[in-house]
Amino acid sequence: MNLSYNSGYKKPNAIQDIRHSCFGKMLVIIVVFGIITLIAAFTRPSDSMMRWQAEDNIIECIIASDSIQSDFIDDYVGNLGRILTHADKSKLNRETWKVFNKHNKIAIYSHVGFKTAYIHNNVNPDGVRVAIGIFGVVIPTITYSDMLLNLDNVRGEYGQRLIRSTTFTIDSSIGSTLEELLNDSAEVKAYE
Repeated sequence: MNLSYNSGYKKPNAIQDIRHSCFGKMLVIIVVFGIITLIAAFTRPSDSMMRWQAEDNIIECIIASDSIQSDFIDDYVGNLGRILTHADKSKLNRETWKVFNKHNKIAIYSHVGFKTAYIHNNVNPDGVRVAIGIFGVVIPTITYSDMLLNLDNVRGEYGQRLIRSTTFTIDSSIGSTLEELLNDSAEVKAYE
């Protein structure tokens, strides 16, 4: 019996077998990840650039803070804007910068494909990350609350009360039921 085979059929070669197997797909992902890591390792910023950019972003954060407490979205949008801008150091109060340098220390840490900048102070002894440097770009992650800019006393002298006696007066338009509860007293004192 004479059988004719389809001459258009090709047996898959070893490369196609590897590419279509689970091991082959994992191998491709590992190779791509390795190439990206090598590129990141060769393009990560130097220590001096990380320190300069971190200080620049800190100065911008200090200048931009105007006692209006914002939410985390405002901080993230501000940090994205700080990637492309530089601080106007003429607007910086020199005393504030001296206090910052007195109470805060900037540390740069190197990792395999990136670098990080941390602020260490008495409030955050382990440090708070304020910048990430990867692919030649320093991305700020700082908020105003990360920095220690003053060391005021929480209490006054020893034994001084934090809560002082306060006197409240009741408005006569509230109604008679409240007055009855307070025994017709027009003045209520907080605990002393």
